[in-house]
Amino acid sequence: MTLCSNRPEGFGPLSTLYPHTLTSCFLDTILLPLCTWLYLLAVLLSLLLSSRRSNPRSTSHSAKSRPSTEGPEFLTSNGEPLYHHPPKRSKPQTILLILYALLIIAAILITVLEIVRLALTNLGIGLLPFTFVGIIVAGTLHLTSAFARREGVLDGRRGWVRWVNVGLWTAFVVVEAVRIVEEVKEGVGSRVGTKYPMADEVTDVGVMVGVYVALGALEVLC
Repeated sequence: MTLCSNRPEGFGPLSTLYPHTLTSCFLDTILLPLCTWLYLLAVLLSLLLSSRRSNPRSTSHSAKSRPSTEGPEFLTSNGEPLYHHPPKRSKPQTILLILYALLIIAAILITVLEIVRLALTNLGIGLLPFTFVGIIVAGTLHLTSAFARREGVLDGRRGWVRWVNVGLWTAFVVVEAVRIVEEVKEGVGSRVGTKYPMADEVTDVGVMVGVYVALGALEVLC
């Protein structure tokens, strides 16, 4: 499977047909994967910084040296606090969490649909499969962090997970919006009679933009 093929605007960064427009090949093989790479780098750096701030040795020492004045806690075998009473999660928050999970599934399915139809039309799939990595990692971090808070587990990830994930969804929205501009310039009526008409691709990418916008909003809300 080639990365790009049969794309009339060319395979370089700028289109040979439409001035000041990026090619779909450049978007599919460079910009979209770059969003995921930068996201993974941000996650790694955030993990390293949060682990340094937590300083488990000093935390362990202070936990042993002073008695708890707060409510009942679950303790480890060393007498260290592990759980607090789980906070009550309201029904709207639970609904938002379920909606978030459904949107993650929708983002994966829409990407699968686009990859399959591009392959069937012999246009090449670029590095679109790498998008799955960003979607799955972001969804996993958000959901595990949310469930940890729900069960009362002490979890310091929530602050940075929220904003790093918002950055990923925002980057995806920007790149997908640029893809729509490129596709509209190429002509919504093009590729009629093929297995992936341009009108269908514009619709698919537009749906992805909506899904990513919704995910970004839910990162802040739940």
